[in-house]
Amino acid sequence: MTGPGQQWPVASLGPIARARALGASIPSAAWTEGILDAPYGTAWPWVADLEVSVPRFDTQVRKIRVLDRSEGAGAGPGAGPGAEKLRITASTLGIAVPFDVRLEDGFCLMQARARIYLVLMAAEPHDDGAHTRFFHLEAIPLPGTRFLRGHLQRVVDADFANLSRLAAQGF
Repeated sequence: MTGPGQQWPVASLGPIARARALGASIPSAAWTEGILDAPYGTAWPWVADLEVSVPRFDTQVRKIRVLDRSEGAGAGPGAGPGAEKLRITASTLGIAVPFDVRLEDGFCLMQARARIYLVLMAAEPHDDGAHTRFFHLEAIPLPGTRFLRGHLQRVVDADFANLSRLAAQGF
């Protein structure tokens, strides 16, 4: 019990635990997690440069364009220092799909408008930062889409394989 002037204990989750919790709540979510052969200090900044990184490792995306960016308080509730809120378009099969993005150190949540698609990437230092533990998820967060999980798993696995290859080559 707390007394006057005392606060309740605070519990928090790291980026990957947050990502796992979100993934477990979406029936169609497919994800993979593994270790990248690159230091966290190199891997996450490269991944967070969405316009450069995503078209290089994501098998479905040809181009990402950042339309708007706001930092700190504009990034939403609980946004810490360095958090950003972005509006982007991701071009796939000739169609530009708008996404709202929340980007923090080690955590990126991309949600397409009208909830038609969700992408989640999370990373944490591994082996004292010499490597990077990476989590990648894709989902269609709409009712009745659980049957697409197998297809999404193949997409996520291919993306992670590409990312692993790029990390081993130094991006």
